[in-house]
Amino acid sequence: MKQQEIADLSAELIIQYYNNDYLPFLESFDDDSLWYGPAEGQFLRGREAMIRAWQAEEHELRFTMGNLKVVHISGNNATCNVMLTYTVVTHYPDGHDLSVFQRLLLCWCERKRKDANGNLQKVPRILVCHISNPHGKHEDDNIYPVNYAQVYAGEKAQPQRGERIHFHGVDRSDYFYYSDAVYWIEAADDGKHSVLHTTSGSAKIMASVTELAARYPHLFLRCHQSYLINPHYLRSIRRFTVTLADGTELPIPEKKYTAFRDKAREAIKH
Repeated sequence: MKQQEIADLSAELIIQYYNNDYLPFLESFDDDSLWYGPAEGQFLRGREAMIRAWQAEEHELRFTMGNLKVVHISGNNATCNVMLTYTVVTHYPDGHDLSVFQRLLLCWCERKRKDANGNLQKVPRILVCHISNPHGKHEDDNIYPVNYAQVYAGEKAQPQRGERIHFHGVDRSDYFYYSDAVYWIEAADDGKHSVLHTTSGSAKIMASVTELAARYPHLFLRCHQSYLINPHYLRSIRRFTVTLADGTELPIPEKKYTAFRDKAREAIKH
């Protein structure tokens, strides 16, 4: 079992899940698996029981998931434990939004399954799914928090938007952010790595500022050799300084000031 592939698969499945495409996630569970839900008393055993429970749901909820962090560890080659942390916003039909921070543990193992030709192949399967920060449950709810507003006073949140981008952290974490969640990026470790400054804090990643500038020229502007900014948060530009919406001030080299100013104006138009 390749650990990084399992971590990436976990992220892909949970992103699909919050797009209301839940079957790929559920079909990845083992026949005899355990699911502990986020609400009090939510417990299911076995993939078929999970699929029946979800198929019985009727709701008009939509979800936005942002600032996804994925960490994985393993004790041997046949298992992998993946912790996913993220913010999820539930959009209700009446127009209000509720935001919570979620922690999700997936315990993976290898199982032998027959392929289309009848040959046994090792495939990854989820043994345990544990959402570890439970909230109150309305008596009329089953899986989804249709009556969530009646039992939990969450914050009203503006969902994050933009392109979803993936970063490898120096701590072996994986980060999946919407581009609008990133305020600015600075060089670290003599330019070898970078630090993301986001709506949920900072994270050090493996890529350099130069690599990120080349990879995402449509998302970030380079105001300095050591800094990238998200033009979405640009507040003002004055001679040789750019100020962001969070109050951060970053330098602009004198010789590059005019070119940067023109690029910034063009980016804001779009």
